[in-house]
Amino acid sequence: MSGRGASGRVVLLTGATGFVGKVVLEELLRRGDELGLSRVWLLIRSGDREQAQARLRAELLRSACFAALAPGWERRVEALAGDLARPRLGLDAETRERVVAEATHVVHCAASIDFDLPLGEATEVNTTGALHALELARACRRLESFVAVSTAYVTPHPRPRTGALRRVGEGLAPLPGDPAALYAAIQAGRVDASRLLAETGHPNTYTLTKCLAEHLVAERAGGLPVTLVRPSIISASRERPRAGWIDSAAAFAGFVAMIGTGRLRVVAGDRRARVDVVPCDEVARRIVAAAFSPAPAGRLRIRHAVAGLDGSLPIPLCRERIVAWFSRHPIGGEPRLSFVGRRGPAFLAAHALRHELPGLGASLWLALRRRPDARQSVRRLLERQRAANRDFAYFTHASFDFESSVPLDPRLDPERYIDLVCEGVSRHLLRRGRRLPRARVHEVSV
Repeated sequence: MSGRGASGRVVLLTGATGFVGKVVLEELLRRGDELGLSRVWLLIRSGDREQAQARLRAELLRSACFAALAPGWERRVEALAGDLARPRLGLDAETRERVVAEATHVVHCAASIDFDLPLGEATEVNTTGALHALELARACRRLESFVAVSTAYVTPHPRPRTGALRRVGEGLAPLPGDPAALYAAIQAGRVDASRLLAETGHPNTYTLTKCLAEHLVAERAGGLPVTLVRPSIISASRERPRAGWIDSAAAFAGFVAMIGTGRLRVVAGDRRARVDVVPCDEVARRIVAAAFSPAPAGRLRIRHAVAGLDGSLPIPLCRERIVAWFSRHPIGGEPRLSFVGRRGPAFLAAHALRHELPGLGASLWLALRRRPDARQSVRRLLERQRAANRDFAYFTHASFDFESSVPLDPRLDPERYIDLVCEGVSRHLLRRGRRLPRARVHEVSV
C-alpha cells in the first residue's frame, strides 16, 4: 500500500468493530494501492484516546479477518475516540479539525440493531448518528463521497404473512407525514411507538429509524455525493477474507447455530417464504464501490446489496441443509427440527412441547437442586428460543424481491451457500465457544 501522505485518500469509517465494518476495513486495506488510500480513521465509541486504542487492540488487531493482509497493515489505521449520538460525532476540536482538513471519504456503517430498543434510543443512534456523520462529511474540505449503510427492509411488506411477494425498488420508502416533523416529535417524546409502527407497517424500531434516517439524509444532503447502501440479511462471506468467515452469531447465523447444536427444535416460518441472505463480503464490496465511484454531486443514490430473488433461501431448503450438514459434522446436540410452520395454534403447541415445557421443567428441577448457574443457563436458552421465533418472524414469513442495480455475479447458489454458512458458523463461532445472542437482522457495531 502506497503512503501518499496528506495527498492520498483518507477514509473515516464508523462501525469498524462490527461484522460488516471489519470486512469493509479489510476490503479497503487489501485494495489500498488501487484506491490510492493513505489512511483509515476508525471512529470507535469511547471516552478518550486510550479507551479507543484499547478497543482497537481487543476487537480489531486480533481479529482473524485481517490475518491475510500484509504485515504492518495496522500502521495504516488510527482509532478516533467519539460517539455517534453526540454532535460532531463526539470528536475533540483538534481531531475534528484533522478530519475536516484531510478526510476524502466518510463511510458510515455503525448502527444499533436491537429490535427491542425504545423508539427514542433507536432514533438517537440510527437516525441522529447518521445525521451527525453527514454533518461532519459536509464540513470536510476534500470530500469525494459520503456512504451510509441502511437496510433493504426500510420498505415494509404490507402483507407479510399471506405468501405475497413484495417488490422493492431502489427508492425512498414512504413515511406518514413530514420526516423532519416526525423526527422532532420522536425527539420530544411525543410519539407512541406502537401506534407509529402499526401505522407505518414496520416490524421494529430498527427498520423504522433506518427509514427515517434515509429521508432526513436525502433532505439534508444538499450538493454532496451521497449513496445509501441497503443490505438484506447479512451472513458468512463468500470469498473474503476467506470463504465462510463470520464473527457474528446474529440473524441467520444465530438460527444456524441453534439448530445445528440442537437448541432450536421449532421454527416459525412460512414454508412458501424465501429469505434474502447476502454474503458479508458482497456487501463490503458494494460499500467500497459506492465510496470510490461516487454518486454525482447533489444526487441521492440508493443501492441494494442483496442476494436477489433467485439467490434467496427457501425456508424448506434451509431446514433440510442445516440439519443435514450438522448431522454429518456434529457439534454439541443432535440437530433436529420437529416443526417448521406459520405462527398459529400448531406452532404454539409445538413450541410449548419442545421448548417451553422442557425448559421450565429443567429450570424447576435445577432450582430444587440449588444449581442457580445451570438454571440461569436454561432460562437464557429458553429466552433465546422465544426471541428467535418472535423477533425474526416477520422475515421468515415474508418474501421480498429487491431490485438491484448491481446484482451478485455469479448469483448465489442457495444450497451451496447454506452449506458455506454452516461451515463458517461451526468453524468460527461454535468451536470458539461464542455465546449465541438473540436472533437479529444485522450486527453493526457502534
